Amino acid sequence: MTTITREKLRPYANLGKSNNKIQDHICELLFRLIQTDDPKKVKELCESEIEWLVNEYDKPSTRTSYVSAYRKSIHSYFDQNPIPQSLKVEKQTTKGLVTNHLAESYLMAPSEDYDTVRKTNKSKTAIQRDNLTPFNAKRALEATKEALNSDDWREVAVGLIMAVQSRPSDMLKSGDFKSLTKYRLEFKSRAKKRGSVAKGKVFCLVDSSLFINAFNRLRREPDVINLRGYQLKDIDSAKNSSLNRAVKRIYGDIIPVPYGEKELSCKNLRASGVNIAYWLHGKETQSLGRFAELQLLHDNPGTAANYEDFYCVDSAGKKINEVGALTDEELTVKPDSEKRSSLSLDKQLLEMIADANQWGEGSHADRLERIIARAKEADKLEALLARECEKRQKLELQLHTKSGLTPIEVEPIKDTKLNYRDMPNSELSGCKNHDAYPEKLRRTVEAIQEYNAGRELKDHFSITGSILRQITGSKPALVKKWMEENEAALSSYNASYPSRQNVGKPDPRKVIEWSKIYDN
Repeated sequence: MTTITREKLRPYANLGKSNNKIQDHICELLFRLIQTDDPKKVKELCESEIEWLVNEYDKPSTRTSYVSAYRKSIHSYFDQNPIPQSLKVEKQTTKGLVTNHLAESYLMAPSEDYDTVRKTNKSKTAIQRDNLTPFNAKRALEATKEALNSDDWREVAVGLIMAVQSRPSDMLKSGDFKSLTKYRLEFKSRAKKRGSVAKGKVFCLVDSSLFINAFNRLRREPDVINLRGYQLKDIDSAKNSSLNRAVKRIYGDIIPVPYGEKELSCKNLRASGVNIAYWLHGKETQSLGRFAELQLLHDNPGTAANYEDFYCVDSAGKKINEVGALTDEELTVKPDSEKRSSLSLDKQLLEMIADANQWGEGSHADRLERIIARAKEADKLEALLARECEKRQKLELQLHTKSGLTPIEVEPIKDTKLNYRDMPNSELSGCKNHDAYPEKLRRTVEAIQEYNAGRELKDHFSITGSILRQITGSKPALVKKWMEENEAALSSYNASYPSRQNVGKPDPRKVIEWSKIYDN
């Protein structure tokens, strides 16, 4: 029998929007709930937890959000594990009779909190609906087509999100698409509800063959392949910021930030994209709200109001009232990525591809995708190394020129503080120069890899911004910038680690040291 510990319950505590303190409390509560079948004890535990939460946090929106995290964690655990008979609560819902754990009946924020949050959200939505934001629909459509042909996978993902108004996680992992007609796709999403699949037919802003080819190309990118082991919530937290930067690059000059919001994001593409889709594919007899409900696979008409932040205008700034500007057609040409070839391989090459230890489990096609992805990653790293070498050579040339000597006459300078790569650990550690941080971070990554080598996977450290800041003392903004510049290599290294790999590990500052080869 497997022993249940608080840490083994951590994956359930991570499901909702919360922080480390809340997750610790969720683990503790869940741990105690598992050990009892007494309804009175369950009530005491839950009421005590709500009392602590109310005293700890002042904002109603914070409390309701954290209570939701508690409920989601408990529901998920007991959805996968049996509920004691005495703690079963049956509830009739629109989807039939469901059975929940009794704790869900008691884990509720004060009723006035929910009233406050509803009023705030209703007020915010009303203000936005009274102040819709115009944008040039044709320019946005052209930018979408360009994005789908980009060499940057982030820009391709953003173009795909706009094209069918889907979530980032649908593009990077959980969604499946199939061409039906020239402008229509079959769409399956696992991002909406845990354990279930939402399925429907959606309109596409561009030719569906162009969409499918770009979608399959995205899924074969090294950075995207590395996400296949991630949970959907981890994909959102890991990639949303980089995707949002791509949103600003592509649409920042076309789509204004909607009223009441601070910056343009993937969420805004769903709202603006629905308006374009309604202009291109809607019906005169159908409201925008109903069109959005079907297009976004919503099962609640009330959510359609969330997508009324924008309206389409033409190049003269005049509102576009036309509906159904495009006529759909039969699919005459199959997307290139859906066509099959008669690729033949010799037996020796097939045996190499079939090596699961090197290329992972799955079909030959799955392994070939990983092989190609690794080759692309190697090309990127080689190009990055070449650029770094070129930068260093230019720096040395500048130093030599400043000294009044030619590069031929002078040996490489080793003792100057600008030559951080050759600087001893003791000097580099105490160096406060702004441009010393890349070498500090590089040595730290090297040290983490040395520490992990030879240890079991569970004892490894993953390379995160937190651990890099702790060891180097570099400013968060500098660490973030450096990690973004080396995102492909870091994502590849961290791919086999869960999101909380470093939890419970010793203080990295005490066990990880820069290599002694830098000590003189």
